[in-house]
Amino acid sequence: MIKAVIFDLDNTLYDEKLYFLMVFEEFSKVYGIDADLFKNAYDDRFILYSKDIFTDILKKINFYSKDRQNELFEIYKNINCRLKLYEEAHILMDYLNCKNICKAILTNGVVMAQKNKVRALNLEKFTDKIVYAREFGKEFEKPNEKPFLETLKLLGVENKNAIFVGDNPHTDIVGATKAGIKAFRFINGYTSHIEFAYDYNINNLLEIKNYLEMENR
Repeated sequence: MIKAVIFDLDNTLYDEKLYFLMVFEEFSKVYGIDADLFKNAYDDRFILYSKDIFTDILKKINFYSKDRQNELFEIYKNINCRLKLYEEAHILMDYLNCKNICKAILTNGVVMAQKNKVRALNLEKFTDKIVYAREFGKEFEKPNEKPFLETLKLLGVENKNAIFVGDNPHTDIVGATKAGIKAFRFINGYTSHIEFAYDYNINNLLEIKNYLEMENR
């Protein structure tokens, strides 16, 4: 029986691109530049291949300096904004709540920024536990199995009684599998372009609801 569902955050429960675009718009206001410069540059291919989003995008629009990169990063960590969960994420969360199935989020990334996204999404009211993998140390972020195992421990469930849902095969799927958790790859956003042979792919979060209804009969 499945007693817990653990979710990735970015591009699994909401569209992360919208957060970045709000960051770029705020930065554009500070410098009086056209926000469309960022919007036109920030596409799936750019996101997929960038190793440093803020440095790379400023260079791409010919507006880079170290100070500007730092300022953009500060806005990313602190911007006051509102975000929305995907509609199917809302429906799934309500379903899990009705079925008394635990809900957790396990996310990589800069802790301050990830907490800001959680606040913007008002996610604490929807979930039982939120785990920021980098709090264990950057080397323990997904796909390291440690944050997965720690999340299970916080929820008080065994790996066989949990599933994981995430969009990035190299961090989410590999990490969950190493921790012995059945994982579903959500084909969504820029990571949908990553080739990765896998059996448990979903195109809509409500497929998880259907799976749980069969599994927990």
